[in-house]
Amino acid sequence: MRFLQLGLCCAGLLLVIQPLQAQQKVVAHFNMGRAGAVTYAIAPDSIMDANANGYTLIKKGQPVFFADAPADKKMLGEGAVLLDEDAGYRLQRHLLNKHQPFILELWVQANARQQKATEGESALLSLGNGTQGYELRQDDKGLVVMTDGDPASSKPVNMKPGEWYHIALVTDGKTGSLYVNSERQQTFRLSTRDLDGLTLGATGNTRGFRGLIYEVRLSQWHGGKFDAGKHLLYNKQQVTGKKQQALSQQRQLVARLAATPGVAKMPVAAAEGDWLVKPVTAPAQVYVQPAEDGMSAKIQLSNGLVSREFLVSENLACVGFNNRINNAEYLRAIKPEARIKLDSTWFDIGGLSGQPEHSYLMESWYNSLVANPGAFRFTGMDIRKPEARYPWQLKYHAAHTDWPPKGVHLIMYYTAPVTMPAWKDKFTVAVHYELYEGMPVIAKWLTIENKSGQPVLVSETECEVLAVNQDQLSRIHVESDYSFALANADPEGSALMHYKGTPPAYQTGRSTTAWREDPEYHTWASHNQAEDKFLGFPHHNLLVSRVPMGPAEMLPTGQVFSSFVTFELLHDNDDRERQSLAHRRFYRKLAPQVTESLITGGITSQDRTEIKRFIDQMHELGFERLDIQAWPGISHDRLDTAYVGLWKDVADYAAAKGIVMGGYELQVASRGRGAAYDCIDPQTSKPGSLFGQSVCIASKWQDIYYPAMWKFFEETGLKTYNMDGPYHGDACAATDHPYHRNLFDSQWEQWKQQVKVLHELQRRNMYVPIPDWYFLNGQSATGMGYREASANLTPQQQLLLGRQYIYDGTWHKTPTMGWLGLQLVGFYSNDPRVGLEPLSANLDRYEVGLFQHLASGCQFTVRGKRLYDTPETRQMVQRWINWFKEHREILTSDIIHLARPTGRDLDAMFHVNSLLEEKGMLVIFNPTDKKITRRFKVPLYYTGITGNARVTDSAGNTTQYIPDHQQDIFLEVSIPAGGFSWYVMKAG
Repeated sequence: MRFLQLGLCCAGLLLVIQPLQAQQKVVAHFNMGRAGAVTYAIAPDSIMDANANGYTLIKKGQPVFFADAPADKKMLGEGAVLLDEDAGYRLQRHLLNKHQPFILELWVQANARQQKATEGESALLSLGNGTQGYELRQDDKGLVVMTDGDPASSKPVNMKPGEWYHIALVTDGKTGSLYVNSERQQTFRLSTRDLDGLTLGATGNTRGFRGLIYEVRLSQWHGGKFDAGKHLLYNKQQVTGKKQQALSQQRQLVARLAATPGVAKMPVAAAEGDWLVKPVTAPAQVYVQPAEDGMSAKIQLSNGLVSREFLVSENLACVGFNNRINNAEYLRAIKPEARIKLDSTWFDIGGLSGQPEHSYLMESWYNSLVANPGAFRFTGMDIRKPEARYPWQLKYHAAHTDWPPKGVHLIMYYTAPVTMPAWKDKFTVAVHYELYEGMPVIAKWLTIENKSGQPVLVSETECEVLAVNQDQLSRIHVESDYSFALANADPEGSALMHYKGTPPAYQTGRSTTAWREDPEYHTWASHNQAEDKFLGFPHHNLLVSRVPMGPAEMLPTGQVFSSFVTFELLHDNDDRERQSLAHRRFYRKLAPQVTESLITGGITSQDRTEIKRFIDQMHELGFERLDIQAWPGISHDRLDTAYVGLWKDVADYAAAKGIVMGGYELQVASRGRGAAYDCIDPQTSKPGSLFGQSVCIASKWQDIYYPAMWKFFEETGLKTYNMDGPYHGDACAATDHPYHRNLFDSQWEQWKQQVKVLHELQRRNMYVPIPDWYFLNGQSATGMGYREASANLTPQQQLLLGRQYIYDGTWHKTPTMGWLGLQLVGFYSNDPRVGLEPLSANLDRYEVGLFQHLASGCQFTVRGKRLYDTPETRQMVQRWINWFKEHREILTSDIIHLARPTGRDLDAMFHVNSLLEEKGMLVIFNPTDKKITRRFKVPLYYTGITGNARVTDSAGNTTQYIPDHQQDIFLEVSIPAGGFSWYVMKAG
C-alpha cells in the first residue's frame, strides 16, 4: 500500500450550506445537531432525513450528544453525535447503483474526550455494506479510504484531535477524489458494487471511531465541472474569514482580561500561619494568566487562604476551588457559574461541557472542553473594592473592624446565549464574587439587567452550583443572607411550631443550601444501603444555593434584579471547635454589629416616674441600655401627642445620663393587622398563617406602619428597637397586595421589605435584637437559647440552664450575638419563688446570676422594677459591672468549649483573643454543694501564647506556666460549693 502523509489546518468556524447546483441531487441528508445539543445526553433512537426522502438512521449502542459543532452551526446552538467503539447509526436501504457518480460529505472531529483517542483501526463511515462499497477508516496514522474492503487511497490523512474537518468523497463514474476542507488531497479507485446502506461508526468486526459527527449528506452527481465552493457544504474563503474573525475576538477578550484595571502582577502566595490565631495580611486579589497562544486564560481569585480558579476559553468555567491552608481541592467537576429560570426556561450562566469523568477533573482535558450554546456567554470583568451590604458605624463598644471589609470584588459579565439572537444586548447577567482579606471566605451573588423593553419573570435562580469532592463535604460551610425562621426551618428541628403532614418548601426551606445527587456523576461508589447512613450519604455532593420558593420576581425593563448573597467558608479539618470558631470569626468580619455590647436594664412599665427612677439606678451602676419590655412594650406606630411626648421625655432623660433606650414590640409574625393586610393561607385561600395570624408586609400595611414608625423614632429619639415577631417567613397567597403578585413571590418580597427595614435601622445607628437570623443584614442579637418557660423557673434552675444555653449557643454565635436575662421579678408570673425580690434577701443568688451572665459576655438584661434595694446590694452590683467593663474586650471574645454544665462537676467558659493583652479569661463554676479541687487542663493554642504564660487568679495571685508541646497548661483550682472563680492569661 502506498500512503501520502498530509498535514491539514483546522476546519475553521463557519459552516456554509450552498444552494444545490442543477447537476446535484440530494439522496439523503442527516443533521445530528438539529436533534439536540445537550452534552452527554442520550442521542435519539433515530434521525430522520432532513431532505424528506424517507431515509432514517437507526441507533446502535449508546451514542450521545455533545455541545460542539463545526463553524457557525455551533454558534446557533447545534451539536454533534459523539461515537464510541460500539455506538453509531445505521441505514439499511439501497442508495446508489454501482458506478453512479456521487458526492458523500460529512463533518467529523477526532477527539480524546473519552480519556484516550482511538488506537488501532476504527470505522468512521461506510457507504454500502462493509466489504462492498466505500468506507472511511482511521488508524494510528490517519484517515484512509477503503474500496470493497481494501485500501483505495494512497496515504492516510492526518486529522488533529479536537479540530473539525469537512471530508468529501466525490466520484464522476471513472475515478474518486478525496477532498478535505474543500481541497483535493488524493484519488481512490471506485467500487464495483451497488451501494446498499449507510453506517456511522462500527461496521462488521471493525470497532467504531471515537469522535464527533455533525452532518452527513449524500448526493447524486450528474457530471459537469466539479466546483468544491459550489457543490460542498464548505466554502474555504468564508470559513477562513470567519475563523480569523473568531480568533481575533477571542484574543481580544483574553487581552482585555489581562489589561483589566486592578489585575495583580503576580499570584498571591499561600499564607503562612494560622488565620484563627494570627491575622493574615496577604491581599485579596485577581490574577490573570493568558495562555501562550492568547486564545485562553486562567483567572485566579485568591487571598493566600483560599483560591478560586476560572478557565476562559469558549466560555468561562470554575475549574478550581482550593483551600490554600492545607492544599485541599474542593472541586471535582465543572458546572455552570449559576443558573437562572426566566419565565419557564432554565439558562446556564457560563460553564463548559465535555468533561468525560465527573469524579475528578484533569487539566489535560481543558482543551477538549466546549461551550454550551444555550448558556449565557462570558464577555469580560471588572475589579472593584467590596461595598458595605448595609450601613454600619462603629458603636456600642463593638470590636474595631473594617467596614466594608477589606478585599476584592470581582464582577464577571455574561451576554445572552447564541441560541437567543433576539436577546442580543437585551439581557446582561453579572456574577459577583467578593473575597475578603484574612479569612477563607468567598461571597457570591448575581444580578440580571433587563434592557429588552418588556418585563421578564425571574422565576428561579441557582446562585451557586458546585460539584464538591466527597472528602471535603464536611469542610465547607455555606449560608446566605436569605436567612430567617422558615427559610432555615427543618422538619427535624426544635422549632416551637408543629407541622401537619408533610410541610411545603415555603414552611421548611432547610436553608438556601441544598446537597443533591449530581445527575452527570455516574461513577460514584454505590454502597450497601445499610452503610450509607454511616458514611453520611457521600453521593449527595452537588451543592446548589437557591431560595426554597421563588423568587418569582417580575423584572421591569430598565431595571436590575439582585439575588441573595451566598457565603462559602472553607475549613481545614473536621475539629468541631475549630470549625465553629471560624464560623464565629466569619460573623465578626461580615456582620460587625454582632460585636456590639450593651449592659441592659429591662423594665415592664409605662409609668414615667417609675421608669426614671429605674434610669437613675442604671446610671449609678453603669448600665448602658434601657429596654421597655413586654407587655405592653412600646407601640412604635402610635403618633398621638401624649404618647410621643412620654417616650421623648424618657429617652431624653436616659440620654442625658449616657443611656440609650428603646422598647419591645410584637411587629409582624403572629400579629394580624386586619383582613386587608393579613397573610392568606395557601391551603385555604383564607386569612391564616403558620405563626398564628401574621400581617403580610408586602401588603399596603407597609405604607401605613413603617412611615409612622420612622416618624416615631425621629420624634422620640429612641436608639434601640427590640423587634419581636419580625418576618419569620409566612407565605401569602393573596393576589391583590400591591407589593407581591401571588404565593410564589410572597416570601421573597416580604424578605426584601424586612431587610430594607433592618438596613434603615442600621443607617440610624440603632441597636436591633431580633429572635431570628438576619445577622448578615444588620440584626444585632438573638436569643442565646429560646424557651420562654425557662424564665418562670426558680433562680437556681435558671443559673444552670443559663450556662448550658451559653455553652450550646456559642458554638455558632459570638457571646454578644446571644441575649440572656436575669429575672429579678417573675416573667408572666407573680410567683415569689421565681424572682429574687427582695434583692437583699437573695444577695448570693443575685450575685452568681449577675456574674455568670457578665462573665459569658452575652447581651445581658437585668429585668425588674429596681436594680438594688440596699447599699450592700448596690455595692455588689457595682463591683461586677465595673469588673465586666475592665475586662470587656476579652469577655466578649469567643469561647472555647471546655466543660458543659451538668450540675455534677465543674463547668467552665474560656474566652480567647490572641490580639489582646489579656489573651485568655477562664471562668469556672461549681454547681454542687461540695468544694471541688482538681487539676484543670487549659488549651492555650487559640490565645496565641506560645512561650511562657502568666495566669492571674481572682484573688490577684499571678503564676507563670510553661505550656507543653500541645500548648496546654494545667491549673490547680479549688472552687467552693456553689461558687466560681476566674483566671486571666497573658503572654510572658
